[in-house]
Amino acid sequence: MLNLTKAAKETIYMKIMRVLLAMCFLVVPLVFFTDLTANPFFVQNVLLYVLIALLYGTLAVKFLRSKDIDFTKTFFDLAFFVYVITCIVGWLSAVSSAPQAMRQTMFYGLLNYGSLLFIVSLGAYMLSKNVVFSGTIESKTNYILLFLAWGALWYFLPMLKTHLLSDGLFAQMFDWYGLVLWILGVWLGVRVLRKLTQENILVLMFVAVFLACCYGVLQALGLEFLWPFEINQFATKAFSTFGNPNFLSSAVVMLLPSLLVYYMRTDSKKDFIVYGLLVLVYILFLSFGLARSCWIGAACGLVMMWMFGTLRALIWQRKGRVFLLALLAAGVGWGSVYVDGTDAPSPVAKRAAELAQVTPSNFTLKVDREDIFQSLHQRLFMWDVSKEIFLERPVLGSGLGNFQMAFEQNQPKTLLRYPNLRELKTITPAPHNELFFQLGQGGIVGLGLFLFMFMVLFLEVRDFAAHKKEGDKKQLLQALFCGILGMLADNMLNISLHAVVPAFIFWWMVGAEVSGVGKEERRMSITANPVTKTVALAILGASAAVLVWQGLWLASEYRSFLGQKDIAVKNYDSAAQNLALAQSLYPANTEAGFRLGNVLLAQGKYKEALSAFETTMSAAAYHEEVYFHAALAALGTHDNKKAVHYLMDNLKLHPYHLQGYVMLLQLLDENVIYADESALALMERGLTLFPYETSLWRMAGEIYQKLGDTEYAKNTYKRGLTVDTLDRELLQRLDALYPRGTEKPAVIAQARRLQRYQEKAGKFDKMSAYYQHRLRSDVEAYIEEYPEDTNGRILLARVLSLGGNDIKAKEVLESVLKEYPDDLWANLALSTLYYKAEDEANAKRYLQNALFYYPQNTLATARLEALS
Repeated sequence: MLNLTKAAKETIYMKIMRVLLAMCFLVVPLVFFTDLTANPFFVQNVLLYVLIALLYGTLAVKFLRSKDIDFTKTFFDLAFFVYVITCIVGWLSAVSSAPQAMRQTMFYGLLNYGSLLFIVSLGAYMLSKNVVFSGTIESKTNYILLFLAWGALWYFLPMLKTHLLSDGLFAQMFDWYGLVLWILGVWLGVRVLRKLTQENILVLMFVAVFLACCYGVLQALGLEFLWPFEINQFATKAFSTFGNPNFLSSAVVMLLPSLLVYYMRTDSKKDFIVYGLLVLVYILFLSFGLARSCWIGAACGLVMMWMFGTLRALIWQRKGRVFLLALLAAGVGWGSVYVDGTDAPSPVAKRAAELAQVTPSNFTLKVDREDIFQSLHQRLFMWDVSKEIFLERPVLGSGLGNFQMAFEQNQPKTLLRYPNLRELKTITPAPHNELFFQLGQGGIVGLGLFLFMFMVLFLEVRDFAAHKKEGDKKQLLQALFCGILGMLADNMLNISLHAVVPAFIFWWMVGAEVSGVGKEERRMSITANPVTKTVALAILGASAAVLVWQGLWLASEYRSFLGQKDIAVKNYDSAAQNLALAQSLYPANTEAGFRLGNVLLAQGKYKEALSAFETTMSAAAYHEEVYFHAALAALGTHDNKKAVHYLMDNLKLHPYHLQGYVMLLQLLDENVIYADESALALMERGLTLFPYETSLWRMAGEIYQKLGDTEYAKNTYKRGLTVDTLDRELLQRLDALYPRGTEKPAVIAQARRLQRYQEKAGKFDKMSAYYQHRLRSDVEAYIEEYPEDTNGRILLARVLSLGGNDIKAKEVLESVLKEYPDDLWANLALSTLYYKAEDEANAKRYLQNALFYYPQNTLATARLEALS
C-alpha cells in the first residue's frame, strides 16, 4: 500500500517512489525542450512514460524482495478493467477482419494510443487509488512561495546555460544550471510529499500548473525569456510548457474547483492571499489560452460545485471572499489587461464574439462556403465522419488505436456528400468529442462501458456525500469530482483526454476520487508464489521494454528534427542521413519517413525514395500524401504499375485531389492495360467532381477508345462537350467518331454554333457596330435556346465587356456563379473583369474561388501569383 503517513515506516522503495512521483507532478508539466524535437511536448511524454515505467519497476522489485504487497481494491476497478478488456477485444476483432496491408498500421496504432491507455491512464489510476486521502488540508503555502522563487530562478537560464562539448541528444539536453535547478525543485517536491497523501500531491499539481500558467501569460505578453527565438505557434494564445494552450487550460479546468476549496477553507491571511493569487493566475491563463471548450468545462465544474450542498454551504460561509475573488477574476478574465492593438477589444471579447457566428441556420454541414465557421464546422465535419466509422462497425467499433486510420478511410464519404467542406479535410487522432471518439473506436459496447464507469463513480460520490460527515475530505472530494466533470465537459469539444500529460492528471484525479470515497477495508494482500513472481517479473520486463521503446522513440524524434533543420538550410545530404536514421530507429516515425522520401525524391534517388515511402505506408496506411509521393517515386523507377496502384490509393483517401486524377488518367492513357474496373470507377468520379477540367474528358475518351469501347468514348466526349461547348478538341474528337451520313448528337451542332460566335468575338474590335450588335443578339438567342449551357452566358459577358458594358458583364457572370459556384471559366472571367477595373481584392477572390474547386489549375495559379 502506498499509504505513507509516518516517516518511520519509510523504506528505500518508498523514498524512490516519492522522488519519482515528485518528478511526475513537477518536472513533467514544466520540462520543455523546443530545440530537441519538432513537437515541444514530446520530451514531456517520453519522460512521463519513463517515470511510470520506473514506478512499476520499483513496485515489482519491492515485491520480489519483500515477498508481499498490498493493493486497494475499489468499486471502480471492475468497470475500468471491463472497459480495458473490451478495448482489447475490439482491437483483435478489427485486426482479424482487416486486410494484411493494414495490420502493421493497426499494430503501431495500438502501440501509440494503447500505451496512453495501458501506461498513462491505467498506470495513473492504479497508482493513485493506492495513495490515501488523509482527510486533512495542511497549509503548504510556504512551499508554494519557495516554488515561486524557484520558478523565478529559471529567468537566468539563458545567461547561465551551458552545454557539454560533445554532440548528440544527451549533450543537447544536459545543462549544469538546469540540472541544479531541477535537483532543487525535486527536493522541494519530495519535501511536500514527506507524507504521501492525495492532498499533498494536489499541492504539487497546483504549483506545477501555476508556474506553467505564469510562463504562458508572460509569453502572451511578449515576455519570452527562456528561448532566444519565437516558439509560439499559436499566435496570441498563451503557450507555456504544455506545448498546446488547450492542454494546459484543461489542467486548469481540472484543478480549479479543488484550489477554490483550499482558498475558501483557509483561515490564514497568507494562505488566503497565496491561494487567491493562484486562482487569479489560473483564470488569467484561461483567458489568454482562448480555449472556449475549456471555458465551458470550467463553467460546468464551478456550477457543479454549487450543486453539492456541502460546497454550497462553504461558499455561503465564505461569501465575502468568494465575491471579492469573483470580481477580481471577472476583471482579469474580461478586462483589457492584454490587447492586440490600439483601441482593440481584448482577445477574450473577440473570442467570445465569434460565437455569434453559431446560429441555428448554419449549425449544419449543408452550408455555403462563405458561411463556414471553422471552429464549428470542423467539429461537425469530424463528428459526421465518426458517425460513418460507427456505422461501419457498430458493435465494437474500429478498435483501440485505429480511430485515426478509420477516420481517414471514412472521411471521403462525408467530403463527397458535402463538397463545400473539402478544405476541412484533416488528419486527427480524435474528433473533439469524447462520446463520438468512444463510439467510433469502441462502438456501442465501448461507449456504454465508458459512460458506465463514470456513472458508477457519480453514484459512489453521491452515496459518500449523503452518508459521510468529514469536512475537509468531503469538500475536497466533491471538488475533485467537479474537476473531473469539467474535464469531461471540456472534451465534448476538445482532445486533451488524448494528450499524455492532461490524461495523466485526469486519471490520477479519478483514482484519487476512488481512493477517497471507497471503503478503506477493501485491501488485497498479495504474497509471493510462482504465479505472482512470474507476474512481477513480467511487469519488470515490460517496464524495461518501455524504457527502451521510449528511448528509441525520443532518439528518432531528435534525429527527425535535425533532418528538418537540415532541410531548412538546404543541406540535403545531412538531412537524408538524419531522417534515415530516425526512420530506422522507429519505423512508425511517419513524419521522418515522409520527409526522407521527399528529400530523396528531390535528389532523383527514386528507388531509395520509394523504399522510404513504402516503409512509411506500412506504419501509416491512412496517410494519403505518402501514396501520392510514392507514385511519383515509382514513376521515377519506371514502375508504372506501382504508380497506378499508389495513385488509386491516394484518390480513395483524397477524392478532391485533381492532380492525382490528371496523373492517373495520363498513366492509364499510356498503359491502358491497368485500366481495370476500380481505375475506371475513379476516373469517372474525377470527371464528375471536376467537370470543367476538359483535359480529363479528352484522356477518358481516349482510354475508352483504346479499350475498344467506342460507345463509352462517344458518351464521354459528349458529356464533356455538354459541359464545355467551347472546347474545340472535344468537338473534333466527338465528330470524328461519327462517319459521314450517320446521325450525330445535337450537342455537336450546338457546340459548332457557339464556337462560331466565339470566333467572331475574337474579331470584335474589327467589326462594325451593326455586326457587334448582331453578335450579341445571336448569343442571347443561343442562351434562350440553351439556358442550361453556362458557356453561352460566359461568352455573352465577354461580348458585353468588349462592347464597354463591364457592369452588365459582371451581372451576367455573377448570375452564373450563383447557380454554379464551381464554374471554372466564370470565376476566371469575373476575376479578369475585376482586374480590368483595378479591383485587385475581388480579382484575387474569384481566382481563389477557382482554385478552391480546381486546385493547381495552371491558369488560375499563374494569374494569382501575378497579382500577389
